[in-house]
Amino acid sequence: MRLARILLTPLLLSSMFLVSCSSGADSAPADAASPLPVIKRPGFLGAFFRPIGTIPYGVFSVYSKQKAPDPYPTPRAQLFGANGYCDAMAENGVSISSGYLVDAKKLANIVDLGVGWARLTISSDFDDQSHLFGRGRYAWTDMDSAQCALLRHHIDPVVGIEAGPVQYNLVPDAFAPKELPVYKTADDFGGYCGAVAAHEHATFRSVHRYSIPDNEVNSATTMFPGGEQQIAAYTEACYRAIKAIQPDAVVYGFELNMDKGIDPAGFVSREYDLGCRKGTCYDAISIHMYLKYPVPPPSAPCDLGRGGQYSVACAATIRQAAHDPELHILIGETAFLIPATVPDEADKAIAIVATMKEFADDPLVDGVNYANVDECDFYPSGFFMGGCLVDSAGNRLPAYAALRALATTTY
Repeated sequence: MRLARILLTPLLLSSMFLVSCSSGADSAPADAASPLPVIKRPGFLGAFFRPIGTIPYGVFSVYSKQKAPDPYPTPRAQLFGANGYCDAMAENGVSISSGYLVDAKKLANIVDLGVGWARLTISSDFDDQSHLFGRGRYAWTDMDSAQCALLRHHIDPVVGIEAGPVQYNLVPDAFAPKELPVYKTADDFGGYCGAVAAHEHATFRSVHRYSIPDNEVNSATTMFPGGEQQIAAYTEACYRAIKAIQPDAVVYGFELNMDKGIDPAGFVSREYDLGCRKGTCYDAISIHMYLKYPVPPPSAPCDLGRGGQYSVACAATIRQAAHDPELHILIGETAFLIPATVPDEADKAIAIVATMKEFADDPLVDGVNYANVDECDFYPSGFFMGGCLVDSAGNRLPAYAALRALATTTY
């Protein structure tokens, strides 16, 4: 069993902590500075690997045929090799992996970095065709190929299931596709979540972690015009559908926007009052934390008010809002940005190592996703510019080397 599968069990996790200290000479002065313990958290570091979008945002190569194998393979115990689900050649001359070919450089950038998991958001607009062609019609190829690429390198996908956009027939009983920003009903979204979970359970038995119901839902007002009640209804429907298929699945809620002034803790508390809480909507919560620099110490208070500053202590604030002091947290996004949060590449390398260590010190934090490994071209200006670890020319920056050294020895 991979360690990533048991990070949600505090007792087991704490028993696996390995502390490295220098022995030092017996004659060392009593006041000599002792090295800080380093907590080993295998599989802790994550990254994005997105089947949706074009390069540099998406993962598929410009040489990809974008062609599904026909007939499409049925689930089987073997994933790889000539007879494996991912690699078996279909009658039309492609496999899942060759028909939707991932970008080798983009894959290598996260494999070499040493990540143990990847946040993999799938496209309901492409994958769910049931509202166009009838019940049970899904196109899994992009999702499958991305997962095959990750699992081949022992990287665990965290599958992001989003409530839209999605296509419906504009005219009943006719092919008249119209894209809608969100599923028409919570039951429709739940049906899609159940279909994804059923596919994962049958095809990729090790995949058991999900993120729902969308990205930064506490600030996604256009996605959920019905507000927090709609978010609660859609999240509950999705959670219930996943658990019906995979009772042991770990479902992360909300991908919270932790920006000041948005009141993420208030959102979690209000969702709790609506009945959307641990066991009905999620097993744990995913939050996005872009810390300031220098990195605040663990003792720094969490201030989520307008204009306030947050620290690693904000994970505890979210637990308090969820009425669960033992709630597990996933850091769904973090990065250091030039010049928004750090002045240069050298400081970025120092900052990302410091913040990873602070997150790892909390045994209830399941992992951290460095949000921009190689997407400099996607953020050429604005707040998110300069956060990448690999620049537009393909050069691996000092922060890449620093994080890789940490990941391969400790995380």
